[in-house]
Amino acid sequence: MSGLPPAALIFDMDGLLVDSEPLWLQVVQAFCRARGFTWTKEHHAGCVGGGLRATLSATGERFGFAVEHERDVAAVVDDFIGSVGGLALKPGAAELLAAAALAGLPTALASSSPHRLIAAVLERFDLRPRFQAVVSGDDVAHPKPAPDIFLRAAAALGVPPARCAVLEDSLAGVTAGRAAGMIVVAVPEGPWEGRGFEALADVCLPSLEHAHRWLGIAAPAAATAAGDP
Repeated sequence: MSGLPPAALIFDMDGLLVDSEPLWLQVVQAFCRARGFTWTKEHHAGCVGGGLRATLSATGERFGFAVEHERDVAAVVDDFIGSVGGLALKPGAAELLAAAALAGLPTALASSSPHRLIAAVLERFDLRPRFQAVVSGDDVAHPKPAPDIFLRAAAALGVPPARCAVLEDSLAGVTAGRAAGMIVVAVPEGPWEGRGFEALADVCLPSLEHAHRWLGIAAPAAATAAGDP
């Protein structure tokens, strides 16, 4: 990494810290199936990172049914929250958060998900103490790939955007981080070549387990449980 090291870290949640994208696919498929339509993995791939409202809008546009956003978003969130017990952290997530805490780096969570869903996931893994700020898609007018959510997170931490590193798994999130003028660390699911990540990110990594060295953070001597001091 060239230039100054980051003074703060801003994390996405779904697909980056938490292996939740399969559950998102499942609940959106159920939403469409109840209306007589089939939502495929290929349909869903184009919506990753953009937030639930945008995803449900995409289902309605594709299949020609009306989406009642407040009611339908609430119902899908309820379905998701009912299954959070089956989620797992992504490899290296707990260790990287522990390392950031040991290094004294401020951290924020910036997720397109609604606040109550974020709260359920953070409670599931006892991660809330790891973050000095939590920003939801509920808090901004424009979702990713707009930079709003990351700029709000940086402001909440009191750190200039250029000194923040964004860690993201989706192309929408990486695009948002670049538009915010931040250091962008992409951790895509699967191969990233030819998908646009390399043109936007400062670095592409295969997992969060590889992030410590690139960010200049000393890894803990042993894995530290998320939420432990």
